[in-house]
Amino acid sequence: MEIIMKKENVSFPDKWKGWRLKNNEIDYNVDDNNYLLSRRNYLLDKVIDDSSYKLKNSIDSYSNRQVLAWGCGSGKTTNLKVFCANTDKSTLIIVKTNEEIKKLIFDIKALNPKQSICGIYKGSDTLKELELSTYALLKYRIVVTNNWRALYESSNIFIDYNDPVKRRIAKRELVIFDEFQTPYTDIVVNHERLLVEFYNRELIYGKEIKLNKNVIKNIINFDRDIFKKLFNNLPDIRNKNLYHERVTWLFNKLIKSLGDLSNTDLSSDITIHQDINDFIGEDTKLIILDATAYFLFKNGNNWNVEKYNQKKVAINNNIYFDTLLSMRRTRKIKKKHKEDFIEDIKKLEKYIYNSNSKKHLIVTWKNTDHIDNLDSFIKENINKDLRNKCEFIHYNSGKCRATNEYVKCDSIIFFGEWFNNTSHAERLSEVLNTKIESKDLVKAEIVQAIFRTQARIGKPVSIAFFYNYNRELINGYDSFEEGIYEILELENNHFKNMTLMRRIKNELEKNINKNTYKKVISFIKYLNLDKITDNKKTIEISLKELSSIVDYKFPSKRSTKPLSNALLTYYNIELIL
Repeated sequence: MEIIMKKENVSFPDKWKGWRLKNNEIDYNVDDNNYLLSRRNYLLDKVIDDSSYKLKNSIDSYSNRQVLAWGCGSGKTTNLKVFCANTDKSTLIIVKTNEEIKKLIFDIKALNPKQSICGIYKGSDTLKELELSTYALLKYRIVVTNNWRALYESSNIFIDYNDPVKRRIAKRELVIFDEFQTPYTDIVVNHERLLVEFYNRELIYGKEIKLNKNVIKNIINFDRDIFKKLFNNLPDIRNKNLYHERVTWLFNKLIKSLGDLSNTDLSSDITIHQDINDFIGEDTKLIILDATAYFLFKNGNNWNVEKYNQKKVAINNNIYFDTLLSMRRTRKIKKKHKEDFIEDIKKLEKYIYNSNSKKHLIVTWKNTDHIDNLDSFIKENINKDLRNKCEFIHYNSGKCRATNEYVKCDSIIFFGEWFNNTSHAERLSEVLNTKIESKDLVKAEIVQAIFRTQARIGKPVSIAFFYNYNRELINGYDSFEEGIYEILELENNHFKNMTLMRRIKNELEKNINKNTYKKVISFIKYLNLDKITDNKKTIEISLKELSSIVDYKFPSKRSTKPLSNALLTYYNIELIL
């Protein structure tokens, strides 16, 4: 199926900026033909170019496990729209949010009104169809849903397709994830309660549980309240058909987990692992569109990774590092924790005051052990003149990806250390058959966050890190630095030197008194020192000259001892007076 991309002579909707607004929100009404055509004109004029056909033209050449690591802002989603508008392949698209579903469908309909496509999200017309019949999606060539539904609903609902050529129900040819998303979920079953329910229904015979297809059909007619007690995280599925589908699937998975009851520990709950492998077979082509996926799949033998249009970031001045006193998790009492955080906010405040940047994107935690809504807490305790200069997003919130909402920010500040659970990385490795470490997840998210700023459109940005670091890393990189080094227009040695110099400065600030610290910094600035060598650097200098450099009159050679010791210890510089 090929559509001809051409503009139409139509009038533009009110206050046209690519979208029509209704009550200050985007109007996704696909029944207005004039609106669809005007959106089509906008896409062809402002968005779509020759590079937008790369996915469409390359789709057949990709492997069945393909990662497209196309750079941030390189047009991944636009390519997806053009492909979907043109394709006759039965396709499942998985995105992060309901808003993304609506945007994607609207633009595909604008480009090709005849495309057979639907979206499954709360309030959608197609969801209402699905509630009447579990076979409702079979007629649609393209189905778009979010990650939550793809994992929680019965998988055959999304993956089955009524092939009009072969005249039979087949599996969809293609599954595309727009941005990397957690490909698994775990459902916990209350073991003891489950066995009690089986016993009450005479399904336990000695040490065996007698379950078959017919028995399972009867089981799903249990009272729904029982299922809510049996399964945690079971979605509230009101429709009878969808409910039966889901519970049937769960019990089929559960049978494999029960085993011989003689080996059963009732105190231990049963975990049902569910992931994309449960509904995406090896014969289905799976494509992940994600700019930073090369961090995660570089050691995956089953995956083919294509890097394309990976952008570098130009930075304003140097990258700034500072150390936080406070941690997200703490044993401190509430009052002390808040006091320390306010001290950290004052550091942040000072940095913003001294910065030439106009708009700062602050990436921080959503909350801490003692502070809910951390961004509100920061706003309350920062100078009110600076509040309008700051935008806030949270680690792992989804806002660090797939949005150009913060493209006017010329600065990004990471306020607090970003980390990911080791068990999460291990589970990802298991599901995806690759070798993912927690630091890989951190690196990927850092890069994504930086590209929410004007770096997305090729303009330079300022980058600052406020976080606790390990003293042992003084001569190496941590996850933050590994992440940003991948995308910076810097030579490796320059970056390493810059990082080391900042770390040493932080160590100085913590370990020596303020007066000595000021003298050391003044002397280093005078030398214009940008790196530390393994060989000791000897400097002969008079007392008068030294006093002039650090703006302090030393009464004697002995009084220079704290300065000399600090220079030797931290910078390998020996002063000879």
